[in-house]
Amino acid sequence: MNKLPDSIQVELLTAMLDGSQVAALVTDPSQSDNPIIFANQTFEKLTGYSMDETVGRNCRFLQGESTDTASIEIIRNAITDKRPVMMTLLNYKKDGTPFWNRLSIKPLEIQGKLFFIGTQTDVSLVQIQQKKIYEKEQEIEQLTVPILMIQQNLAAISLIGRMSHERVESLCKKLSEFVEREPVDNIVIDISGLVWEESSSLGGLHIVQNVLKLMGTQLYVTGISPKIAQSLAMGGESGDQLTTFATIRHAIENIK
Repeated sequence: MNKLPDSIQVELLTAMLDGSQVAALVTDPSQSDNPIIFANQTFEKLTGYSMDETVGRNCRFLQGESTDTASIEIIRNAITDKRPVMMTLLNYKKDGTPFWNRLSIKPLEIQGKLFFIGTQTDVSLVQIQQKKIYEKEQEIEQLTVPILMIQQNLAAISLIGRMSHERVESLCKKLSEFVEREPVDNIVIDISGLVWEESSSLGGLHIVQNVLKLMGTQLYVTGISPKIAQSLAMGGESGDQLTTFATIRHAIENIK
């Protein structure tokens, strides 16, 4: 490629950049306010700003009211120190639509002149998924009342809501960590506030029972309604049955 005329090299490189799925731009810190001197077509597609609207401006025009100021400061310091930086921050398109931008900035010196190369990728979908996972984890945590020590060898916890797969995993983790930290022989799970779904709820409780059994702790399930009692009676084999009671009081009396 070095043997090609400069004009052809420029055209080829521009075509490669415009064909990239990653938005790219170049800034010139030797000019006032470090303006953009080049942006590829992917940048225009991503942000909605044309080349004419982009060149000559500082990249901050993509920022908005909800852009994190701490992230902006980190980027500003990295540029001042002439070092690479990668950051995910909230930016805004020309039409005002917010998007999560994974921004990478690297200094590049060519023939003694400094430039900054920036690449931008829309990772909004990833951020939304992560937010949903976090909210789901918070929901699961809020639907689980703290584990309480009732007496020396007995602890209890109440469940409300639905018994999802994620919640079973969270409950097993929480109970096993508690048993390791506060050794108890018996744990009562009250399900009077649980929305009973035969397959998921029954299977989930059996998983919890097996985990506790491996740690030497007996599980008792309370809050059994006539409907749930019928489901349990028809659901499992004798070796896999849960030890159940109508109320926590009945369980405590039996354990004593």
